[in-house]
Amino acid sequence: MSERATEGQVVMPFYIVCDVSGSMCGDMADLNAGVTGLRQEIMKDPVADDLAMLSVIAFDDAARTVMPLNFPSAMELQTLNCGGLTNYTAAFQEFHRAFEADRVRLKSEGKRVFRPCIFFLTDGEPTSRDHLQVFQQLLGYDPVTKQGNPRYPYVTPFGFRSATEESMKALAYPNFGEKKGRYFLAKQGASVPSLLKAISGMIGTSVLSSSLSGTVGTFQYTPPATDASPELEGSFVD
Repeated sequence: MSERATEGQVVMPFYIVCDVSGSMCGDMADLNAGVTGLRQEIMKDPVADDLAMLSVIAFDDAARTVMPLNFPSAMELQTLNCGGLTNYTAAFQEFHRAFEADRVRLKSEGKRVFRPCIFFLTDGEPTSRDHLQVFQQLLGYDPVTKQGNPRYPYVTPFGFRSATEESMKALAYPNFGEKKGRYFLAKQGASVPSLLKAISGMIGTSVLSSSLSGTVGTFQYTPPATDASPELEGSFVD
């Protein structure tokens, strides 16, 4: 990394939270290729490589951080493997654990940590039933009462196969303020390989645009455009 990665610099943490349940077993090669391509795309820009930090969390029955938060050029790629159910609750619990630890580490290094961003990829409905309650308890925030987690994340879900609009809309966050969350659903007839390629490209554009925003003004999260891909239908949360 360049001399920009110094004490006092702003870093922007992005977490790719991937469904690797049993229904994804036929798609793992494409999912792994998407993660590899995303890393390579961000590494092409030395400024983005010094500002964006990526982590990959995989979930099925349980959730685990497969690739800890790091600058793209310093990441050690690991192969994602599939199996099990679709536990959204475990995914958000693992994100909360990981980000809180990452935040402490980065601040101890003198970094200024931007609000975290989650890109949530799933092909199905949750087998857990308390994920929204857990999300609200761990990550939710009320801007009126100032109660909750002031370090709440931006959450952009991508759903395909049997993932429903209701479930994806419920995950999009924040549901308040000027920059409300948005969610994406696969269009009818879109193939999973093409979807995963499109999602990877959309995430890459978002990470690059967000990271480079600070070079021309104030750092800000630039979410994927709702019309960014012909494969996906994007919508804003109410």
